[in-house]
Amino acid sequence: MAEGEPVRWGGWRAWVATGIRLTEAIAPCGDPDVLLTRPDCRLVKFQRKVTVGRVTTAAGPLYVKRYSVFAWRVALASIGRLSPAARAWQAAAALAARGFATPEVVAALECRRAGVLRRSFLITREVTDAVTADRRWADVLAMPPGAPRREARRALARALGALFGRLHAAGVYHGDLKDVNVLVRGSASAPACVLLDLERVRLGPVSHRRRVKNLMQLERTLGRRASRTDRLRALAAYVGQDGDRRARRGWARAVLRAAAAKDRGKTRGPEPTVPPISCIVVCQDEEAQIAACLESVAWCDRIILVDGGSKDRTLEIARRFTSDVIRHPWPGYRAQKQFALEQARTEWVFNIDADERVTPELAREIRESLARVPAGVAGFAIPRIVPYLGRWWYRGGWYPRPVVRLVRRAATRWGGVDPHERAEVAGPIRLLEHPLVHHTYANVADHLRAVDKLTAVAVAQVPSGRTAGGARLLVEPGWRFLRAYVARRACLEGLPGLFVALTDAFYTFLRFALLRERARGGAPPAC
Repeated sequence: MAEGEPVRWGGWRAWVATGIRLTEAIAPCGDPDVLLTRPDCRLVKFQRKVTVGRVTTAAGPLYVKRYSVFAWRVALASIGRLSPAARAWQAAAALAARGFATPEVVAALECRRAGVLRRSFLITREVTDAVTADRRWADVLAMPPGAPRREARRALARALGALFGRLHAAGVYHGDLKDVNVLVRGSASAPACVLLDLERVRLGPVSHRRRVKNLMQLERTLGRRASRTDRLRALAAYVGQDGDRRARRGWARAVLRAAAAKDRGKTRGPEPTVPPISCIVVCQDEEAQIAACLESVAWCDRIILVDGGSKDRTLEIARRFTSDVIRHPWPGYRAQKQFALEQARTEWVFNIDADERVTPELAREIRESLARVPAGVAGFAIPRIVPYLGRWWYRGGWYPRPVVRLVRRAATRWGGVDPHERAEVAGPIRLLEHPLVHHTYANVADHLRAVDKLTAVAVAQVPSGRTAGGARLLVEPGWRFLRAYVARRACLEGLPGLFVALTDAFYTFLRFALLRERARGGAPPAC
């Protein structure tokens, strides 16, 4: 199979690297969304326009990038144009021919209906031992005394400046050359750069305006902690050996003018202080989920895990991420979460379950919100998004369903009725924008087991003597189906949407049936 020739693979148009079998790199079902919605997928970006996740497959560790068609104007603009994944595929080949490093591209896929782009994916191999440029710069600045920090600063500033200079000299413009789109690997004295976001690459002469834009992005990558000397070194590397001091000063003035114009009207005072955050996790027998959960909250100042008596490897795995692991016999959902809350000592406490994940965007929003939170606000509610059956469930009534998870400890107690416990906060609550990822069900069988368990628990919470009439047994499940399938648009999800709506109706029917059975002394209902 030639690398430059697209092929048909199921309903996909695919560009595939030589030696790659898509059934190994993706999934036997042939849908890359299955990779992104797996519980073991580590999401590194979860935005409206694009989702990026790292997942291990039979072909090794891969990064899957999904370009979302999130609006009609985006769909219409795709007609007659290459998809972002196809553009990235072509850019990777063009950059490699010019001597620039990129992640090894495994495949690019696109799906169209009547010429309109529906979905596109870029799949690449992991770049080992590499971090983003901003992370590498922060690591260099944090080097301990005695380490060659000065040499590392010089080397990294020069490597970044030289990369930008080589790109422009080769007629390559990258529309978003900010810190997170450049990976750095190699030793501190000899860093090497790798380009990401390949769909933003454009080939041809690079105008002065575009050069200044890229240099301004370099300026922001170095950040406030970079010295004047660091910036001059980067510019000197950009200009190259043939450039003189006058050329460097000219570029410096142009970048400063562009930055001032961009920042006009913005205040750039000192960075606000983020108060310490404790994360509490209540779990039991969650060895399959706990590592990904705890990794997603590593940004918290303290992680407190309360285990109800696991018999698997949950505790062993948890101790890799935190030393605050407490064994406490399971008293019920509500009581266990109240106990966990009482173990925290910080003013702000974040609660997460083992089957949930915090995206980088949500973590950033939490820190930014707490840095500016008014004194009267007692908590924050967070929407939850469910990945299930190879898709993200924005329909069917599953989204946003916000839950209060970030609270002031002194203003909070745990209430509700098991298993539907909740944080009861004395004070105003604000809603955050970015969602918490909730891996509610592993598969259809797990979904049905959960329905059986939740109906039994729900019926046990209903006072004795209460029952459901025959009319309610039929009418309410029907209404639940119509609400999920039609009113909440699960019908747009195809067969999975029908299954979800029917399961919602069945849950209601089963709950009322169990109530009637209990009212009749445990005997099955009469025909």
